[in-house]
This record gives sequence, C-alpha cells and structure tokens, in this order.
Amino acid sequence: MLLSFYIHIILLISFAIFSVVTLTFIKRIYTENNLLSSTPPASIRDTQIEFRSLANGTNKSPSNASVARNDESDLRENIFGSAKAKNSILDRLTFINPPNTVCIYPDNTENYMIIIVLSRALNFDFRQAIRATWGRNEKYKGYNTIMKTIFFVGTDDSVQLAVRLEQARFNDVIEIVIPENYAFVAHKELASLLWTRLYCPLARIVFRADDDILMDTFSLLNFIKHDLNLNVNDGLYGWFRLNNSVHRGDRWAVTRMEYKPNTYPPYTFGVGYLFSNSSCQRLLNAANQPNHQIVRIGDAYITGILRDLAGIPFYDFHDLEFSYTFHDQLPCDEYFMDNPRLLLCMSKLHLGIREDLFEFYDTWDIILSKHNTSLSDASY
Repeated sequence: MLLSFYIHIILLISFAIFSVVTLTFIKRIYTENNLLSSTPPASIRDTQIEFRSLANGTNKSPSNASVARNDESDLRENIFGSAKAKNSILDRLTFINPPNTVCIYPDNTENYMIIIVLSRALNFDFRQAIRATWGRNEKYKGYNTIMKTIFFVGTDDSVQLAVRLEQARFNDVIEIVIPENYAFVAHKELASLLWTRLYCPLARIVFRADDDILMDTFSLLNFIKHDLNLNVNDGLYGWFRLNNSVHRGDRWAVTRMEYKPNTYPPYTFGVGYLFSNSSCQRLLNAANQPNHQIVRIGDAYITGILRDLAGIPFYDFHDLEFSYTFHDQLPCDEYFMDNPRLLLCMSKLHLGIREDLFEFYDTWDIILSKHNTSLSDASY
C-alpha cells in the first residue's frame, strides 16, 4: 500500500511538470515576465529590455541592414562590454546549470563522449525527440563508447520557468545568459566550449550538433572506433569549405571592421563536427584575449577563424557524408535508407516545419533497421 501511494505521488508530480511545460509552450507567443515565480538574476533583468529591442529589430528589410547591424553591435556592447575591454570575453560568460552534476564519469574516460547540442530555449519538443532517438545517453555495445548529450540554450524570459523545470527533470539543459538571437550564435557556441572545459573536462571526445538534425549515431561511433586516432591526428573533424568568401551584404553579412579578409580560413558547417577536449582548450586559449573579436557567423568563427588562430589542424570526415539545404525539404528517411555513408541530414524542422517531429522517430527506426539492431540490443 505504501509503495502504491508513493508511486501515485510521483506520477502526480510528473504530470504537473509536464502540464506546466506544455502550457508554457502553447502560450509562448503571449507570455511575458509573469511566468517567472521568482526574481530573475540581475544579469538577466538588466538585459531584458535589450533582448526585446533586438527581437523587434530582426525583421528589418535589407535596405535597413546596416541599421540592424548597428543595433546588434550596440546590444553586444550593452551585454558584454566593448571588444576593447581589458578582460576577456570568457570572463563575461555565465551559466545557469541544472541542480545536479551533469557529467558523471565512468571508471575509464578514454571513450567518454559528450554531444553538445545548440538549441533555442523554446525548442522543448526538439530536445525531447533527440533524447529518444540519436541523442540517447547510452553505452553502445561493440563500440566501448559512453555517450552523454547536453543541450545549450540562451535566455528567453518568456519560457524561463519551463526551462528550469526541464533542467530539474532531465538534468541535461544548460542555460547560457545570452539572448536567443542570431546575432549571438557565435557567443553561444563559444560559451558551450567554455562550459565543457569548466564542468566536463574529462570527456575526451566532443561532438557539436544543432538541434534540427537527424543523425546516424552508429556511423559516428564506427568512425570513432575505426578511423579516429587523437593520439596521432588531434584536430577538428568535419566537412570543410575552402576559400569561402566573406558575405558583406545579406543575412550572413560581416563588416570589414569585424573581419577584414575577403575569405575565411577553412571551416566546416556547424551542423556537426568533432574534436577533442584538448582542442577545446586550445580554442578557448585563442579566444581568451582582452581585444579578441567574435565574428557573428558561428561556424566560420569557431571552426575557421578561431581554429586557425589556435593553430588546430582540420580533417575531413573519412567516408561520411551529410545532406544540407537552406530552402528545400529533404527526404531524410530515404537518404538514410539508400546511403550507407550518410552521417546526418537536415530535418524539416530546419525549415520551420515544427509539426513534423515524427520525422525524428521514423528516421531513427530506419537507422536502427539499417544497422540490424534495436534499442535493447544496441546498448548495455
């Protein structure tokens, strides 16, 4: 009887948490600061007005692009201070962590891998789909690799209470005190690297991913087992673009004041790349300078400019491919079924089609079938 009573209590608490998260998600557009049951941290209170002002300016027409860029620059200075400040940008990055320790190390950390997923605070459904599919925290049979997925979100005061509840329930969401806006993607990515070194320093392998991809986890583990030798080739692995021009007049525009050269160093798409924790430290060392300039294009900045500044070599994924598009839906389930070399594919969520979350589960079933396995067979 007593056991049954406690089970009912736990179920009621779980239902209450689920209800709050769901309600917050549905009313996201309409909710304001009254969702917060307690006073937010000072660093968040001081920037709420700036967050909203930037959000109101992000849909400006191309003719006003220079004005919008000036707004972004002013906001960055309001939040982080001038790029000419005497202290490093790393000193100005702060986190709100889950209540419990995120990284719990195995006895042997040689093959302990963390997947850092950049996500928007609003994307509760994306994160839940990833937890159930390619981002499952497991030790996979045959690979001797323990995998831990960690989500990094920015500050969005309209869903902050729901994020805190998600942190308490899943213990895998890190809130970075940076506004949820494209202008801060590079800051957010750099912050995720800093958190990795501060709170998960013994994880030897790091894989960076977006929350709108579909991935064949087994192909990644195969690459780590058979092709990755960090003792010989410790660098950054991805699909590198060479001699890519710096955009000066569109959504991805970077001014000459931000970055003078006309071409970027070789860089890889930010949808997915792999590196060691020691390379992570080298990236941070390169950024840990008083006058360091962060370029707003996250993948070009982290895997190109900062990597080059840190002197980290780059390598293409051996025999692995990706499918990426800016405009069109991809039949990812067919791609995974027909292409044994496909590592990741952009989901329909990348185009803003939020209602098609079943794509995660359907594609994951295909990936499991392709590898002749099931969840019960795949992990210990």
